[in-house]
Amino acid sequence: MKRNPTEATEFPLLPQPAAGMPPARPHPAPRKQQHAQARAVAANPCESVTSAAIQAVIDKIIESRNKAESDAAAHGAEGGPGYPLAATANLDYLTLARDTMLNLHSWLQVAEVIDPPPFVTNASGSYNVHSYVRETVIYLHYARHWCGISAAYHASADARDSFELTTQALELIEPLGAEAGRCYMESYGPFH
Repeated sequence: MKRNPTEATEFPLLPQPAAGMPPARPHPAPRKQQHAQARAVAANPCESVTSAAIQAVIDKIIESRNKAESDAAAHGAEGGPGYPLAATANLDYLTLARDTMLNLHSWLQVAEVIDPPPFVTNASGSYNVHSYVRETVIYLHYARHWCGISAAYHASADARDSFELTTQALELIEPLGAEAGRCYMESYGPFH
């Protein structure tokens, strides 16, 4: 039976909540306030964009990639049981993430944008850190997606560990990218 577009569609009524106050839930504001306080500590965002911060991200990606390599060796054979592509895709995306950050770190050092300066101090350097981080974050999200699938399909502890290590890498890299973006903008300030 075809419905006339001018007719009102009847939807079943949803049960209405009982009158009164909604159930008590914890308020998210205290967590937001903690983040705001942590952000307020870094007066100069450029001071957070250091060789050590970039290396910490690279090291965490390498740790995750080592687990992914073991998972791919055990479960990534084409035509194998489960979902072999999940194990190999995780490894591929982590390789891209590692290589992107290694290229960034190398460029910053060769261009002398970092080391000898203790942190990135110019717009070009901070913009490149922000841009490379953006690309790396995408790779890390895809890697985490695929290692989660590999863990589920293969009951792989290596894939599960890779998921956790990739999550830790994201927790390191996101603030780095944000501070690099702030550093870039500040080089064009003051703002009004």
